Amino acid sequence: MENRNTQYEEGALKIQKLTSAEVIFQVVGCGIGSGALGTAYAARKGGFPVIAIWLLLSGLLTLFSMYYAAEATLRTRKMIQLPGLAEKYVGPAARVLIFLAVVKNSFSCLIAYFNGSGSIISKLIGVPQIVGTFIFLIPSSIVVYIGLKAVGVAGKYMSYLMIVLILVLISASFVSQNAELSRLFESNWDYAIPIFNVAAFSYIGQYLVPDLARGLAHDPKKLAPSLLLGQIIVAILLILIPLGTFLVSPSNNIEQVATITWGKAIGNWAFVSATYLH
Repeated sequence: MENRNTQYEEGALKIQKLTSAEVIFQVVGCGIGSGALGTAYAARKGGFPVIAIWLLLSGLLTLFSMYYAAEATLRTRKMIQLPGLAEKYVGPAARVLIFLAVVKNSFSCLIAYFNGSGSIISKLIGVPQIVGTFIFLIPSSIVVYIGLKAVGVAGKYMSYLMIVLILVLISASFVSQNAELSRLFESNWDYAIPIFNVAAFSYIGQYLVPDLARGLAHDPKKLAPSLLLGQIIVAILLILIPLGTFLVSPSNNIEQVATITWGKAIGNWAFVSATYLH
C-alpha cells in the first residue's frame, strides 16, 4: 500500500507516525483522568443510572464526530487542525465555533486536572494544594513538550496501568463491607440535563483526531477500528468509576474526587492506588 503520509503538505505541523495501539490509548488517555474521577460527584443527585446512560449516549455521539473529523482529515492535503477543517468544509462561522469550543474544553480540562491532581497529591504527601498542582504540572508539561509521539507512547503504558487499577478498585468495591447494590438503582431524572453536560465533557477525543488520522495515514484501514476500540474502552472505564463510587458510598458522602471516596470506604491502599489514575 502506498504511504499515505506523502499526500500531506507539511509546514509548521509535522507528521508523527503512530501505531494503532498508540492511537487507541491516546483516545483512552484523553478520556480518563481527573475529570473522570469527578463524574460520580457531579452525578450524586441524579444517581448512577442517569450518568451511565448519558455516558453511553455521549460516547456514541462523540464517536460519530470523530469519524467525520477523520474522514475530512484524510481527504485534506493541507495540514490543518479541527477549526481549519471546519472552515474548509462548513464555513468561516464553523471555524470560530470550533475554536471557541476547543478553548473552552481545554481550559476546563486544565482546571479539572490541576484542581483534582493537586488535591490528591496534597492529601497523599501532606503538602499544600498549590505545591501538589506543580508536582503534577511539571513532569506532564515535559512529556507534552516532547511531542505527540511521546504522549502516545506514555499514554499507552499509563492506560494499561489505569485499566488494571480501575478493575482492581471495582473488584474491591464489590467485596467491600460498605458495598450496597441497591444504591446503583437509585435515580432522580430531575437532574438529568446538568448530568448530561458532565457526561458530554468526559469525551474530548475528537480534538485529537486530525493528528491521530495523519499519524495513522500510512495504514488508514486501522484508523476507524482504533478510534472505535478507544471509545469503547473509555466508555467502559468512565462508567465503572461512578459505579464503584456509588456502590461503596451513599450519594451524600461522595467526595469531589473518586479516589478520596474509595480511600474512605475501602482503605488507604485504594486511595494510594487510585491516585496513580492521574
